[in-house]
Amino acid sequence: MRLLLLYIAILNLLDAALTMYGLHFDYITEANPLMNHLYLTSPWLFLLLKGGLSLILFLLLCRMNSDKRSSGILLSVSAIAAVSYSFTCLMHSYWLLEIF
Repeated sequence: MRLLLLYIAILNLLDAALTMYGLHFDYITEANPLMNHLYLTSPWLFLLLKGGLSLILFLLLCRMNSDKRSSGILLSVSAIAAVSYSFTCLMHSYWLLEIF
């Protein structure tokens, strides 16, 4: 479970960096309406939220007891998030290959 949360936090930061790069140079558009609104309001607000989410995951990792079993709900949500972020990073890889 700890590795899964670490994977999600790292992919979230990678997604933030690649999304900022793509949006700044008009290579991509943000598909998430909430994140698009935040980016259009202020790119710094966008980064603050994405970074804050990863920070929360890192703090959760520090507080997590490795001896105790994780809840099924947390495991399910984490697995869905990991698959979603993996797919998103694959899409980022595709457009990066297209522009270079």
